[in-house]
Order: sequence, then C-alpha cells, then structure tokens
Amino acid sequence: MKTILKIAWRNIWRNKRRTMITIASIMFALFFAIIMRGFQLGSYAKMKENAIESYSGYLQIHKKGYWDDKNINNIFSIDSSVVAKIKSDPRVNEVIPRLESFALASSGESTRGVAVMGISPERENEMTKIKTYLKEGEFIGDHDKSVMVAADLARFLKININDTLVLFSSGYHGTTAAGLYPVKGILKLPIPEMNRSTVYLPIKVAQNFFGTGNQFTALSLDIDNLDDVKPVEDQIISEIDLKKYEVMGWERMNKELLQMIESDNAGGLIMVGILYMVIAFGIFGTVLMMTNERIKEFSMMISIGMQKWKLSLVVVLELIFLSFLGVIAGIIISLPVMLYFYYNPIKFSGEMVKMMNDFNFEPVMPVSLDPHIFITQAIVIFVISLFALYYPVLKISKLNIVKGLRG
Repeated sequence: MKTILKIAWRNIWRNKRRTMITIASIMFALFFAIIMRGFQLGSYAKMKENAIESYSGYLQIHKKGYWDDKNINNIFSIDSSVVAKIKSDPRVNEVIPRLESFALASSGESTRGVAVMGISPERENEMTKIKTYLKEGEFIGDHDKSVMVAADLARFLKININDTLVLFSSGYHGTTAAGLYPVKGILKLPIPEMNRSTVYLPIKVAQNFFGTGNQFTALSLDIDNLDDVKPVEDQIISEIDLKKYEVMGWERMNKELLQMIESDNAGGLIMVGILYMVIAFGIFGTVLMMTNERIKEFSMMISIGMQKWKLSLVVVLELIFLSFLGVIAGIIISLPVMLYFYYNPIKFSGEMVKMMNDFNFEPVMPVSLDPHIFITQAIVIFVISLFALYYPVLKISKLNIVKGLRG
C-alpha cells in the first residue's frame, strides 16, 4: 500500500500543468462557494443581531395576551423576589424593565405616530448597546425628564438637540397622556423602521406619562449565549404563574424575520446547488481530459503486469490527493477575503440604501466566519470530486490494452 501511495503522489507531479489545472478548478469552485455562502449567512446573522440587540432581546416576560394585543392596559408588575431569582441565574446577565406604547409626536407643524419606549437607560445599554447609536447630544439618565429621538424621525419633525418634543397619547385605562420633553440625544438606529418612529424616555418618566404607576409592559432578559435561551425559558416557565404571564424567546418574537430568512435561505441553497452543478461538470471535464490523455500510459502499465484494480486504486488516490490539495488551496485563498469583509463589511449607498430601508434591512452586507461554512463547502466539493472517480475506474476496468497501445 505504501508503494501505491508513493506512485500516486509521484504521478500527480509528472504532469504539473494537468495537476495545476485540476487543483485550480477545485480551488476556485470552493472559493466561490465559500464566499457566496459566507455573505448569505452573514446577512442573516446581522438581521438576527439587529432584531435581538436593538429591540426584542433574547427573552421577554409579559402579561398573558400582551404580545397579541400590545395595549397600554396590558401591563403588569411582578414580585421582586421572582425577579431576584431570575437574576441569580448565572446564564442571565440582566433583567431589564420596559414600558412600550404609542403616541403622537409633534414639533412645530409636523406630527407623526411614534413608538414610545420607556427604558432603564444604563441597564438597557448593557444589552442593546444603545449608547453606541448616539449620533448627537447626550445619553439620557434614569432621573432625566428628557427624551432621545431616532434620527429619521428627528429629521421628519425638524427637531434638534434641546428642542421640545410634544407627546400626546391615551394612557392607562383611557386617561389622557400629554407632555413636553426636551430632546437630549438623537440616535441612528440600525433597524430602519425603528429609526423612523422611535422615542426613548427614562422608564419613570414613561410610567408617569402613561399613568401606569410602577408597572411595565415587559421584562427583557439579557443572555450571553443563544443556546441558553431555551433552558432559561423552561426554567422561568416552571417558576411563574402562566395564567398571568407569558414567556417568549427571541424566535417566537421574531417569527416574520425567521420565516423571511428561511424563504431567502431556500433560494440561496438553490443558487448554491446550481453553482455545485457547474462545479461538478467542471471537475468531471477535468477528470475526463486527464483520463483520456493517459489511456496509452494505462495500457502500458497493464501490459507489463500491473493489475487493473491496483491501477484503479492508484488513479483514485491521485484524485483524492488532487481534491485534498484543491480544497486546502480553496480555503487558504478564501480566508483572507472572508476576513477582510468580516472587518470591513460592504456598506451600500445611493438607491440601494433606500431600497434596503424600504424592506427594513440595515444597508450593510457583512460576512460570516462560521467554521461550518468552510467545513460544509469543503466536504461537498470533496464529495463531488470523488464522484468523478467513477469515470476513470470504469474506463480502466473496460480498457482494451491493444487499442490503448495503438492510440
């Protein structure tokens, strides 16, 4: 076996041009498959990250029925001992109260319906990193009686730092909610829809505005690892009264996003499948050329006493070596490109920004460095290469030595 391995390795370097053509075909096939899949999965990861970290969080606790009817009357309070027990879980970083509702925001002659989010500023920043989105002004504090406004909303209302924003809404149990608030900060949020219609207040100010007392619409949990979301959800479900409360993970809260990703991913897999078909024909064509060029060589080796099964094994090992070298080369040339776009994601401009904003996507295309991308594509390309082995093995098994020598 050692001798056969040596023969196979030496054979692939006897004709360097043919070897380099074969390796190059596999290398570039793998390169394009990795880049295509990397951008696709990177975009999905960015969408999920924006949804989780900018709004929903990893896990939320609501009053039962709130998610289906997001009404200011569907608010709740929960025993502090339960919150303390949830916080004591090492998988939970923070439990963040929120009060969310809707209002009319006005400045001068401009008015727009907005989402009003009452937050605990510093604790919210621990999860959503909202402070990093601050474009102008200052970040609000727990005791401020001012607001932060999303950038596109501020532009629509023609409002700047230190201007006064008028909010008008229906409060708890139908009370009138109205207030004047100075603008302390302007935020450039990553989700276009939120950037067009969001106002942030300290939660105490929001509770006073809506007249809710110490109640809130949600407790949002900050969890480090996505894999911990389900176990933490199951743990909380076992500890609270499900007749009063509901516990929802990020996947349930972002069903539309996940359905859109699944639909797009199916289309992406079809495109990758077409690429694989092109790759398969390219590899097979290379193997076909390599086999037909060596018919006389194969006939000569069989005529001097080499058994056909051993010759087939040599050819199989040659193609395995070539496939392995092609796969390694493909990963090596794709990795720097992936790293570059990972740290320097493509940022769209012009009409593309408007189009992506209309679909509620951040106008950026990042890339994913998930090791599964490299491993999966390498395995698929390697398997395609191995399927191409069928032709030379069949050709050798049916080889007519006399005709081969004459050829």
